[in-house]
Amino acid sequence: MRCRTSVTRHFLVVAAAGLAASCVSLTDDHGGSATVNVPVVGQTAQALGFSVQARGFSFEQRYGSPTQGDSLALGLAVVGYTGGSALIEVTDSSGTMRLQQTVTTSLAQGSTVIHGRPPYQVHLLFDAFSGAFTLAVAAQS
Repeated sequence: MRCRTSVTRHFLVVAAAGLAASCVSLTDDHGGSATVNVPVVGQTAQALGFSVQARGFSFEQRYGSPTQGDSLALGLAVVGYTGGSALIEVTDSSGTMRLQQTVTTSLAQGSTVIHGRPPYQVHLLFDAFSGAFTLAVAAQS
């Protein structure tokens, strides 16, 4: 099981870094501006993925996912950070805060595992944030 957890964690970090790196350019292939401040979200019972190319981005949302798993693996990548802040909070079904992190710098890759009781709630709060931000959260048994 430990090997599987390590592989899952590694996958999340690589996926998050890859998604963030793909969002770095602020121009599209035709020389125009790329879409900014439009989050891309994928959500299932087992996982949550969130990515945004941000410029002065202010946004708040709570996601009721993942709804399964005794633990969660989180992967985060922030590339091209130039200002503002992003708050990540994860609570479990008891309302206990399992993770609280404020991002105010670039982060090539970061990962952590948290334990709790599903379902989980992921709260994201951006305040004038600028940079490419990608978060991946996946349930583990």
